[in-house]
Amino acid sequence: MARTAGARGAGVGSLSGAVAAYAAALVAFGVLDALWLGVLARRFYRREFGALMRPQPRWVPAALFYFGYPLGLVGLALQPMPESIATAVARCAALGAVAYGTYDLTNLATLNGFSRRMATVDIAWGIAVSAAAGAAAWWAAAHWVR
Repeated sequence: MARTAGARGAGVGSLSGAVAAYAAALVAFGVLDALWLGVLARRFYRREFGALMRPQPRWVPAALFYFGYPLGLVGLALQPMPESIATAVARCAALGAVAYGTYDLTNLATLNGFSRRMATVDIAWGIAVSAAAGAAAWWAAAHWVR
């Protein structure tokens, strides 16, 4: 039987639960995306983006995304607090599909040289990383906060 959010902890509905969920989503998303972009898929993105890729990222827009996206996961996908981690993962994966799908399909429709392979890989990554960050957020809200 899956442990439910109500079994322990305050859940995302409380301020302490929301802060714990956000912190966990922020760390999980940041670490996983840094590993993905910086190590695992670095060559793929460089090859696919080619000259469009900047030598150094613009840090302000990057920070806005990396601090804002986990907030969206917690505020949009985990409200109200799901009873199970499976529901949290499914909701966050769905939000990831919409968010990354919007970005990638718009680029596919409007940019020369944006490949279907790029869109497919990036959408799949968005679903996976959103689901993982959502699982971390749910777990933190359900277990760290009393």
